[in-house]
Amino acid sequence: MSVRNLVWFWWRRFRHRARHEELFALTGIAVGVALLFAVQVSNQSLRASVSALTEGGGDARWQLVAREARGFGEEVTEQVERIPGVRAVAPVLAFRANAVRAAKEVSVTVLAADERLAGLGSPLVRADGLRSLSDLAAVALPHDVARQLGAVAGARITLQVGGRAVPISVAAVLGSGRIGTLADSPIVVTSLRRAQEVAGIEGRASRLLVAAEPGSDDDVRAALEQIAGGTLDVRATDFEDRVFAQLAMPNDSSTSLFAGIGALVGFLFAFNAMLIMARERRALISDMRMCGFRARTIVQVIVFDALVLGALASFVGIALGEVMLRGVFEPEPGYLAIAFPVGTARVVGEGTVILAFAAGVCAAIAAAVVPLLATYRSRAPMDSVEDSGLERVQRRRATRAPALAAGAGALLATTLILVFAPQAALVGMGTLVVAMLLALPPVLAAAIALVGRFSRRITSVVPVIATGELVAMSTRSTAIAAIAAIAVFGSTALGGARSDLQRGLDPNARELSAAADLWVSARGDANLLGTFPFPAERAAERLRRVPEVASVSPYRGAFLDVGDRRVWVIAPPTGDGAAFPQSQLVEGNLRAANARMASGGWAVASEAVAEALGLSIGDRFRLAAPLPRTLRLAAITTNFGWSPGTLVLHPDDYRAAWGSDDASALQVTLAAGTPAARGAALVERALGPGAPFSVQTAAEREASFRATTRGGLSRLQHIATLLVAAAGLAIAAAAAAMVLPRRSRLADLKLTGISTRSLSRALLLEAALLVLVGSIVGALFGLYGQQLLDRALNTVTGFPVEYSLGIGAACLSVALVMVVALLITAVPGWWAARVPAARAFDS
Repeated sequence: MSVRNLVWFWWRRFRHRARHEELFALTGIAVGVALLFAVQVSNQSLRASVSALTEGGGDARWQLVAREARGFGEEVTEQVERIPGVRAVAPVLAFRANAVRAAKEVSVTVLAADERLAGLGSPLVRADGLRSLSDLAAVALPHDVARQLGAVAGARITLQVGGRAVPISVAAVLGSGRIGTLADSPIVVTSLRRAQEVAGIEGRASRLLVAAEPGSDDDVRAALEQIAGGTLDVRATDFEDRVFAQLAMPNDSSTSLFAGIGALVGFLFAFNAMLIMARERRALISDMRMCGFRARTIVQVIVFDALVLGALASFVGIALGEVMLRGVFEPEPGYLAIAFPVGTARVVGEGTVILAFAAGVCAAIAAAVVPLLATYRSRAPMDSVEDSGLERVQRRRATRAPALAAGAGALLATTLILVFAPQAALVGMGTLVVAMLLALPPVLAAAIALVGRFSRRITSVVPVIATGELVAMSTRSTAIAAIAAIAVFGSTALGGARSDLQRGLDPNARELSAAADLWVSARGDANLLGTFPFPAERAAERLRRVPEVASVSPYRGAFLDVGDRRVWVIAPPTGDGAAFPQSQLVEGNLRAANARMASGGWAVASEAVAEALGLSIGDRFRLAAPLPRTLRLAAITTNFGWSPGTLVLHPDDYRAAWGSDDASALQVTLAAGTPAARGAALVERALGPGAPFSVQTAAEREASFRATTRGGLSRLQHIATLLVAAAGLAIAAAAAAMVLPRRSRLADLKLTGISTRSLSRALLLEAALLVLVGSIVGALFGLYGQQLLDRALNTVTGFPVEYSLGIGAACLSVALVMVVALLITAVPGWWAARVPAARAFDS
């Protein structure tokens, strides 16, 4: 059949068929497309600013990178320039700071270079602009940072870094026309000389970008390794992209997993919508077969019909996904902003749009194939149209045992994935859904039979009508119950897993913060983990003179790249307490580990770091610190909520490895009986007005930890909530699609003397029974799915997960779906029940 004829045939049918059923199918597909599109764009947007910084290196392929904040001297640049085959070099200084103006502040990354960056063809900064900034001793702000600070060109801001506060002018505000997606990134651009003055490290840089002559890459890299000498790192210029990808992997994996489940739920919504429409489609196929149409032509008509529906639903889904991006799935950097200048620009790639569109179209086509296959399995075309009567029920009883056996097999497959391969959780969730859907029909049939038996004991006609109608429309009844089951399943599994992950992270935040009454550190949200070093002697002396302060101890921490992992290295002060939170211990003896750590020369590593270095307890390893040292592994822990992993060192080992006495925080213990709030006020007064330090109580620091982790997990809860909302609407639409075409049958019942009120109650009982049975089955399987997701999140992210059985959340999901669905379903049921009895005589 030609395309023109397909369009004509589709239009003729569209004018006369039940559009509310088509609308339901469209809604189901659009929900899945929207979730898939929104989460993928959100995840990709987080990478955009980091990728833009990598592209700012221009033609450079290699870089020399310092391992600590003070960087390296100009002599390193001079040595690299003399390497044969080096075409151009550009020193770059990058460090974290806090930008302040009036009462507003933003954590930023200061990026600085000089005119040599232009020699690499960098698109970031032009040479003439750098000269201008150097002359003005000023900075350029991206549009988003300027907006948050309320700054314009010519304004003054203060950069707080390393315990210093430096006023500086704003030379320009840079929009997306000049720096692309970096316009929405938390960065500050200035000249190399001015940045060195601000940081107090004149003549030094944190990295050196190197471009080699064609064919000289390998020789240049070998020469760079010699210059690095084991104290600097030689990296490819895309190294930051790889490190960020590893850091973002748990966030991307968990949200993509949840989005995949959401998309699966959306597809199943659509699939069940197609089941509700199955009778109309089977009638069309049978009519075409009886009229002599070839199988190829029938397939073309059905597939084209699904293609139109899928394309329209995909367009709606992408538009809905765009709305979600603005109100629900806005890029949330969360913990990623601690180590990278992650922006909030939304970046929509062509591949993401194509993927979402194709997923919607494929879902519609796959769902449309079911009635096609069902019709062609029957020998008599019109037999496949029938969708009522006890004969169909009898036929289904004959096939119930094989279906239950298949469901048991699917459940066994899920169990095997749970035990042996939790990283394949998406496949496991798919097999669990299959098991649930195969178990649902016999459970629903048993529930209907139970209500039927109960109805014999009462005089009301309501349950008799309800059960009779449900038996007569078994396919559609199962479809609606399946929608409720899928929605509650998804909400229970996703919401429960998210809560378990959060509960696993909360004790970690509490234990890390409770090590001191007060924490004094450099200002800035990005310094949550205490990784900004500063000279602490003067501040510590001031605090020790406060009568209410019992002791002041330096806490040290930094980031160190181990392979492609940006590891969090911490060195808490020695004392009577444990070297690390005991609840985070995974492998090893706690008492022995603490004794070893107290003596020095030992380290505690998280599972990911130990695995990356191939370590077991007692093994020696070379720590690639600014001044490398050999240590031994004392114990293995969780990652303390930092997904790339952690290392705990003795303070003496840390000072020797970093070659500095600088602290990254001061732990303050208050005198007995001093309230934390009063102590914080006294400490702030001792530090002086305008001091570039943040003073937090243990409770405030714990709250900051929790807020950061919750920010990263917020989208998981959004997906679970959206599933419940979508399910309520989908069930209502499905019920309407099932009720409205039955007005003639309801009119027949009115001729027998049954009142409008009884019919309305019967319709409501039908919906309640379907939703209740489906929801309970979905909740039970959802609790099992929660255990699978818990294992997957723990395996994939390395985060501590507190396993639980979310019965309360499951009951809440059941109640929400029941209330939303029944409130909305009552309207079409009431309207259909008011049909005049005379309608029964209409032909």
